[in-house]
Amino acid sequence: MRRTRALTLPLTAALAASVLAACGSDDADAGDEAARPTVAVTTTVLGDVVEQLVGDLAEVVTIMPPGASPHDFQASAQQAAVLSGADVIVVNGGGFEEGLLSVVDAAESDGVPVVSALELLGRGDDHADEGDHADEGEHADEDEHAHDDDAHFFTDPLAVAEVVEALAAALPEQVPGLDADELAQQADDLVGDLEDLHEELVETLAVVPEDRRVLVTDHEVFDSFAARYDFEVLATVIPAGSTSDGVSGGALAELAQVLQRAGVTAVFTEQTASADLAETLAAEVGDVEVVTLNAETLGPDGSEADTYAGMMRSNAQRIADALGG
Repeated sequence: MRRTRALTLPLTAALAASVLAACGSDDADAGDEAARPTVAVTTTVLGDVVEQLVGDLAEVVTIMPPGASPHDFQASAQQAAVLSGADVIVVNGGGFEEGLLSVVDAAESDGVPVVSALELLGRGDDHADEGDHADEGEHADEDEHAHDDDAHFFTDPLAVAEVVEALAAALPEQVPGLDADELAQQADDLVGDLEDLHEELVETLAVVPEDRRVLVTDHEVFDSFAARYDFEVLATVIPAGSTSDGVSGGALAELAQVLQRAGVTAVFTEQTASADLAETLAAEVGDVEVVTLNAETLGPDGSEADTYAGMMRSNAQRIADALGG
């Protein structure tokens, strides 16, 4: 599987590489790469998906490195220059990449097209109608677009499949050099992989009985996952609109009582967030495991969560292990 190239090259080295390519290097691959359009992607999760979608049709540059918090990450001058020089920028949307909004807006003002994945939900081709991959009705469920406004839509592989379909239509409109027919075929293949991934997650999570399908998370990340896989998000340690500093001891005590009454045995934290509050809550309740998941960023290269599919498999397995007993 191809891996998204994160932007880590020093500026001087990047300039040198560009000069060598422009001076007629004997390396044909370098010339081909220089001729390809550049798709800049803000987050590692989307970066991996877009890399798989476009394949060799474009150069994909992911701005954030693995492990970075999308809410706090700030672009360097070099990364801002990459955004402003890209042929198109793909963002998560919904204010997800808060620290990048100003530089993305600046690039857009300079004429760089910006495509929001979140805004594409609901615009993809219906593969259930075509019968290509999905079981009949799978993409036509009543709740198919119930969380189209969830910036964490990517915790649902079928929502990602829908975004892939829509991106395959949107990117050639913004970048005429992209081969629309080949992109559509690659999107079709990737959607099939994502639907297979969904079925795999259903099987992994099948060990969790109905009365234990309850998630307590550190903040609102897994709503789309819960909706897709029949879990209930009982509570979040840090309520929406709050920060870890704004959660009082009294609020934690009340939440501990809720968890005790519900018989909760695990609290799930996101890798980019501090687990301190979750651990305090677990200690208050007693006999509660704190389980770390990846969702807002991929893991480092070589880890089980260094691709989107790997991240989702890892999360599902950890949830199944924690709640399936």
